[in-house]
Amino acid sequence: MKLLVLAQTPPPLHGQSLMVQTLVDGLPAHGVAVHHVNLGLSRDAADIGRWRAGKIFAVLGACFRAIAARFRHGCDTLYYVPAPGKRGALYRDWIVMLLCRPFFNRLVLHWHAAGLGEWLATHATAPERWVTQVLLGRADLSIVLAKALRGDAVALHAEKIAVVANGIADPLAGAEPPARPPANPFQVLFLGLCSEEKGLFATAEAVLAANQSAGRTEFTLAAAGPFPDAETERRFTSLAAVNPSVLRHAGFVNGAAKTELLQRSHCLCLPTRYPFEGQPLVLLEAMAHDLPIIATRWRGIPETLPPEAILVEPGDGATIKEALVLLQKCPPPAGSLRQHFQGKLTLDRHIAALVGALKSERTNSGRP
Repeated sequence: MKLLVLAQTPPPLHGQSLMVQTLVDGLPAHGVAVHHVNLGLSRDAADIGRWRAGKIFAVLGACFRAIAARFRHGCDTLYYVPAPGKRGALYRDWIVMLLCRPFFNRLVLHWHAAGLGEWLATHATAPERWVTQVLLGRADLSIVLAKALRGDAVALHAEKIAVVANGIADPLAGAEPPARPPANPFQVLFLGLCSEEKGLFATAEAVLAANQSAGRTEFTLAAAGPFPDAETERRFTSLAAVNPSVLRHAGFVNGAAKTELLQRSHCLCLPTRYPFEGQPLVLLEAMAHDLPIIATRWRGIPETLPPEAILVEPGDGATIKEALVLLQKCPPPAGSLRQHFQGKLTLDRHIAALVGALKSERTNSGRP
């Protein structure tokens, strides 16, 4: 098997592009040959999943490079990351499959974003459902991030479905996390796309409500990551201006700046209801740093987290506030979240599971 990986790698840096880079870098050492064609569609976080005329030319160029590489490098398997339930992104996938799929013996779809199956059932027209089944249906292998996320692969009648959780390199390189500073105040961390759907404002409102109940500033919020648009940025900036000692935006962080936030905060709060959510990497990063977590029962998140994490229903702000107070008074046992990360969600485990899924597909297909 030789994979032609037609998918975007950083920049921009986000979960999907990072995991594609992980695959491209990690598989060759395990006997899986890879040739990568970068599907460079998004300029920044705000551009991800949005329609832009220039993306058509980028898609066409990438497709022609992929077809040429198929013959030049002997690639027999097309690896692709399909769209969630977004019409424009789905039409892009149609173009890619129409041009590229006929030239490859096998198709592997890796579902990093969720929701296409639901969208096809509830929003798509009959012609859209038919074309999608013809062009993306019956993939030789569909890889999903959790059992709860099998629905998209099932809807498109994949020949084989493999569950492979994301995994990241241990940011502490095997060392123990340093001691956290005293929780006075208790710093809540929101990390990722700073949007309404990801839970930024639900987190901010819970922090403000907890302080109001306490009658003093016991909780602060550090939000780190890009805003999806100028209106969301203005909304949070206005809220922070009224509460300057409680709310702050740390901007986009990576490397040492991200590590410092993870080590100096007292919990990660991600009450997401993002419709295309899969398995957020920020949860893995938090567990690697043994940082307590509040998240939602949403998509693949419950399967990702250990019992020590606190799960709330999407949109339940009152429960988020209660969870903050609980963690302040009674944090989980030291080392419990990191132990879960080390046992299930490391980079080595992720790559090994990917290799197993890919080699299993070849064996079961009966094809060379």
